[in-house]
Amino acid sequence: MRIGIDIDDTLTNVKEELIEAGENYVRRLGKDIKVDKNFEDKNNNGNKWQEMFQFNYEELKYFLKDIQESITNKAKPRENVVEVIKKLKNDGNKIIIITARDSEFHDDPYKYSKDWLDKNNIYYDKLVVNARNKEDACIEEKIDLFIDDSESNCLNVKKVGIKTIRVCNKIEENNSNLICFNNWNDIYSYIQTIKIIKKEG
Repeated sequence: MRIGIDIDDTLTNVKEELIEAGENYVRRLGKDIKVDKNFEDKNNNGNKWQEMFQFNYEELKYFLKDIQESITNKAKPRENVVEVIKKLKNDGNKIIIITARDSEFHDDPYKYSKDWLDKNNIYYDKLVVNARNKEDACIEEKIDLFIDDSESNCLNVKKVGIKTIRVCNKIEENNSNLICFNNWNDIYSYIQTIKIIKKEG
């Protein structure tokens, strides 16, 4: 199979740290903001971060480029990610990393992403950046299975006929009948059943 995998909060788990950093930043800006910690940036373009923290565009750019990059560059892979992706590769699958990290908010989203993947020994056959529209990227890359933390990304990709797995920190967060796991070993076990179904079909 060709497996497409997101980076932020899929290979990593940084959302809570980013929200906390955002809260600290808005306090420094003198804003009194009530934060919805269950929000989702459905369009992958920073709009929800901007809306939640009442950032102007320059504040949003600073948050996504300087604050987000600092946190994500130091992020550790989720437990078992490195080993599971290696096993998926050894099983004969192609691994395509598909991220919405883009040129609007990052000087070099490809290098920014590649450096983190390489530093953390995460195998990939191809890295695709600027992918705000995940379903289009999955179609273009002929993806058979897509893994992402975003409910909206998974639903949009599923609508175009591509199997999806959602990475949830808490399974009870999943309200859309998506296949959802919070453990990469469980993801691997599930993918093994997909391979069997494909062979028999």
